[in-house]
Amino acid sequence: MILKQIKRIPVAILQFKNFSFTSQRYCPSIDPYDSSKLLSNYLKSGRIKDAENLFDNMPDRDVVSYSIMIHGYAKNGFHQKSMELYSHMRSLGLAPNSFTIVGVLVGTAGWQSLVLGQSIHGLIVKTGLESDMIVGTAMLDMYAKCGSMINSYKVFEGMKNPGLISCNAVVAGFVRNGLFEEGLVFFNQFQKFGLAPNVASVLALIRGCIGLESQRLCECIHGFIVKVPLVLDVSVNNSVLDMYSSLLDLDAATKIFDEMECKDVISWTTMIGLLIDLEYASSALALFSRMRDSGISHDTVVIMNLISACAIIGDLKRGRKVHAQAVVCGFGSELTLVNSLIAMYSKCDDLNSSRTVFDQTSQKSLVSWTAMILGYAQNGHPRKALNLLVEVRLEENFFLDPTMLVGALTASGGLAALELCQQLHCFAFEAGFSLHRPVQNSLISTYSKCGTVELAHTVFKEMGYLQDIISWNAIINGYGINGDGDTALALYYEMRSCGEGPDSATYQSILSACSHAGLVDNGLMIFNQMVEENRIRPIQEHYGCVVDLLSRAGCLPDAIGFASKFLDGTGPDVWRALLSGCLLHGNVGLAELAASTIFEQDPEGSDQVVLLSNVYASVGRFQEAESLRSSLKKKGLLKNPGISLLNGIPYDFG
Repeated sequence: MILKQIKRIPVAILQFKNFSFTSQRYCPSIDPYDSSKLLSNYLKSGRIKDAENLFDNMPDRDVVSYSIMIHGYAKNGFHQKSMELYSHMRSLGLAPNSFTIVGVLVGTAGWQSLVLGQSIHGLIVKTGLESDMIVGTAMLDMYAKCGSMINSYKVFEGMKNPGLISCNAVVAGFVRNGLFEEGLVFFNQFQKFGLAPNVASVLALIRGCIGLESQRLCECIHGFIVKVPLVLDVSVNNSVLDMYSSLLDLDAATKIFDEMECKDVISWTTMIGLLIDLEYASSALALFSRMRDSGISHDTVVIMNLISACAIIGDLKRGRKVHAQAVVCGFGSELTLVNSLIAMYSKCDDLNSSRTVFDQTSQKSLVSWTAMILGYAQNGHPRKALNLLVEVRLEENFFLDPTMLVGALTASGGLAALELCQQLHCFAFEAGFSLHRPVQNSLISTYSKCGTVELAHTVFKEMGYLQDIISWNAIINGYGINGDGDTALALYYEMRSCGEGPDSATYQSILSACSHAGLVDNGLMIFNQMVEENRIRPIQEHYGCVVDLLSRAGCLPDAIGFASKFLDGTGPDVWRALLSGCLLHGNVGLAELAASTIFEQDPEGSDQVVLLSNVYASVGRFQEAESLRSSLKKKGLLKNPGISLLNGIPYDFG
């Protein structure tokens, strides 16, 4: 089958299709030379339509005009059109020159058709253009972009006196094909050819360094760049900045950025992107303000980074401002940006805005649907997520990809739908996603939420080398939510012995597991390890777990004392944990204090009222309990007590 397809490729290319000429009108005021010059200028400035109109109306199209048009199409990304026009030119009996061949090679490289490239190579040999340095460089670059570095290097070795441009193309080819070490070794041989590296050489070198992810190598290359007598333009400085950003080295990147005399939009975008990768969203937004004050106009990439920053910190108000700014700048309808907006609104718990953006998008991509499905699934609306999944399969006929599968699994976990989870698991295996790490991690979480932690552990063990920190967190949390704190604790220590360092989410999972299992001493010891040994700054969820741990064990005075240490920073989660402890031990006075404090911090919430009502009921104060519940019903805030799944269909019981 593959061989048949390969044999068909040259035929498809040589057939002249989808390329029409308008009726020719002779323009006597423009001679052929001026026409060719104007045609070239149009193409260089990206004015394709103007170039096509001029070309169609040229009375005597020769090899020069055809070559300019072929080259222009290729350079502007219209690779198929460049091939079709070349085919038409040959059908007219016009012989290509070296400039024509370079344009064809650029188009072939963009199309990444190795078979076509090899046929062009044969033509080059036949016409005697193989010794032309420019043609040779274009040919080795074509092979590299088609993924054949062996052929690319063979072309280079056949050059009698390779120039700097050819050498740069080889380095770039190695890097593009993931052969980073080979690229760096070849760069070291420049002196062998009597060549001094230029800016293009350095840019290719930096890209190779980024691929190797070596801090020491990056520092060595940075030192080399400083010593080499080069005019360091903004592109080189941006590449050095990108190099340190790829290592998440904020200190080095900040130093480079601050020392740059000339910064362009790429400089600012790279720095903002690094801050977002490190989840310093507030700093990223502050840097954007500096960028705007400096007079640099922002592009789509900057706007998308800002949207990501708003999503990370859950800043809905600022997210809406960024959205409005995107619309004003004319970026509002760009699909990649729209997809980011859907995800941002979902992460800020504004599913109505998320759905509005989604519905207003006329040409939805798979990413659009996936973002909306994940938004519903991750915000407690599993049935809406699954309904949307059915809709996309029926109406759009999109194939379920790994990311969408993660959304479907998350929704299944939200409904505790074991049968659906198993069906999705089978689909993942049949579709070849069984080695896809996010899918496997989602299976662990979903099986755990369905109460089948044994199946979750089986998936975890089968992952083998694919296990990462998310996998460990998922299985530890799985045993924790299923009440098996001892196994969760054993897995926590096993993870550490394997050299996998726990993160903030790990500690949240293991502290919660200790709380549910009543492992007070273990929980307190682990909290101290987190703060003192691992230097992880506790967040509200960690404090809440410890307060819950002490409260469940009946140590309410200790829970109050622990909370008092962090009184200024104590959020509603900590007080909710204390309120839950009051329910277990019937402490009405403390429950009222906790509920009052939560209400001040979260006046729209209803959980504290329900918990306080339950505390009243547990000590026989039923009238007060009923009064609280009635007030919630009037406001429409009382949630259904539970959901059950019967024969795969969810039912509410109220």
